Amino acid sequence: MRNALFYLGAVIVSTIIGFLVFDYFFDASFSQISNNNVQVVSRNLSGQFYTHITFALSIGSIPILYLILTKMTNLFTIKHRLSAFGIIIGSGILLWQLRVYQLNSPSQKLSRLNISNEIKMQLDYEQLYFGIFLFVGFLLGTVLSILIFRNRNKTLEE
Repeated sequence: MRNALFYLGAVIVSTIIGFLVFDYFFDASFSQISNNNVQVVSRNLSGQFYTHITFALSIGSIPILYLILTKMTNLFTIKHRLSAFGIIIGSGILLWQLRVYQLNSPSQKLSRLNISNEIKMQLDYEQLYFGIFLFVGFLLGTVLSILIFRNRNKTLEE
């Protein structure tokens, strides 16, 4: 019961942190895309809310994914636990950066053309999907960690 309360508290705290950090996350993401020919537009207010909540819930899912990882594998040492946590976080960041690169490619092609600054590429706020890519990266990192540490433990036992 105590362990369940710990993870519930961790989910709540990390979700709150996700809400608080979203603006910095979005600014960092957009600054990697940003050039003079790109602007983010929002067609409705609910899209901004869904983007915000998606990011917060993806950050809030990290303790649950880590719990699944520890239940499916036997992580004995702190080194194994930290490396598994690092794989989860690292793969989330990797997929997020892949999305930034994917959005950045057309804007770089547009900036290579000799056009005036009046022509701008518009990115819809709802279709940036930074939070979803981050969450899918966390899921892939969890699966990868399970595969790595489950196979490693089986080879040690044989």
